[in-house]
Amino acid sequence: MFRPSDPDFPVTPALQAQLRAAGRVNDTPPRRPDLRALAVARAAAVAEAPPPAEAPPPAAAVDLGQGPKGRITLDLPRLMAGRLLVQGSSGAGKSATLRRIVEGAHRNLTTVIVDPEGEFANLADHVGATRLAGADLAADALTATALACRRHRLPLHLDLSDMEPDQRILRAAAFFAGLVAAPREDWANTVLVAVDEAHLLAPHLAASVRDAETRRTGIAALTELCARGRKRGIGAVVATQRLAKLATSVTSELHNVLLGINVFDRDIARAADLLGWSYDKAATMRDLKPGQFLALGPALCPLATLVAIGPTVTTHAGRTPALTPAAGHGAEAARGLLGLDAVAGTGREARDAPARGGRALDAFLLEAAAPEAARIVAALRVISPNATTAADLARHLGCEAPAVDAALDLLVALGAVDSVPRGGGRIARLGARLRARLHEAPVVGLA
Repeated sequence: MFRPSDPDFPVTPALQAQLRAAGRVNDTPPRRPDLRALAVARAAAVAEAPPPAEAPPPAAAVDLGQGPKGRITLDLPRLMAGRLLVQGSSGAGKSATLRRIVEGAHRNLTTVIVDPEGEFANLADHVGATRLAGADLAADALTATALACRRHRLPLHLDLSDMEPDQRILRAAAFFAGLVAAPREDWANTVLVAVDEAHLLAPHLAASVRDAETRRTGIAALTELCARGRKRGIGAVVATQRLAKLATSVTSELHNVLLGINVFDRDIARAADLLGWSYDKAATMRDLKPGQFLALGPALCPLATLVAIGPTVTTHAGRTPALTPAAGHGAEAARGLLGLDAVAGTGREARDAPARGGRALDAFLLEAAAPEAARIVAALRVISPNATTAADLARHLGCEAPAVDAALDLLVALGAVDSVPRGGGRIARLGARLRARLHEAPVVGLA
């Protein structure tokens, strides 16, 4: 049966006439549907349908801020598995981002803040973390404290400010070792370790040859924390100002990144590698505003996405102060406030003071009179605390008098020998510092 409104109804009049003659055309207009009846039937079907299953609760996450298509969150379980790098030049908002993460995550797991500059005291108070002063605790004490932190799920704030650079690295390494060394029964006590200024604890380059071993210790400790932390219930958030200053073995273990303003070419080149971008595309990071970061990683976004980090509850102690002009005192008033009259001349005293420590040793070894000076010390040690003359020293050592005088001048400058100025009756003996270290019975004169 056909209707004239059907799409396949013939358009040829002859065919239409044949179909009508055969009684195969229904010219009766179709009835309009009863919309009220349809609505009642649909409502009844919905009422009889079983209730939908409850959606699974969302995974624990931290709301970071606004992205181009909605809110950007940090998935904490995935963060524990892949860790996070937060990087931006000075003023980019790196520390504020670290604060927002800790503020949002501390209800889901134990938080540990490693603070080389001592700027997170109020954040520690906000999350209920106990402060540890790294300068007051030995390395083995920090290791034991980290073990107790894992056992009892205690939030901590490790303040490493007011410490020498090498000691800061060694104390942090001992603390990281304790976190990683927690026994298997404590691995379920998940902990988030937030490390600020990580380039101070795992520097890419050593400041000197002497610092190389300390640097290797710091890099190994932080790399191990990141690499072995997943199975041990440790998640790491590592923040740094300069990608070029942080050891590459650490950044290679961080699978999620938040990258802010970058200015220097070396940092942009490393950021391009992390984002999978060309250098020219990564150079647009110079145009980012404070608080804007590119988010990428399994715990963040599958593609690099710009996010504006939201505000924090606590304020950052290290934020840049507002501009304040000079006080405007006159020259005389300024000299009085500075106390210049009281300290006048102290520069000459400092200039004339003998060198100390390694600088003194270096100066001694490079002096031409060093061999004779060493022999003089050996000779004076035998008769200490007694003195002898420069002439006796020359005869005893078989040296010329000018060579003995030059060697004595060198030893006096180092504070190793007490002597009067050059002259015919010049005498010398070991300095008080060296005499106090000797316990042999003295003899009267040189043999």
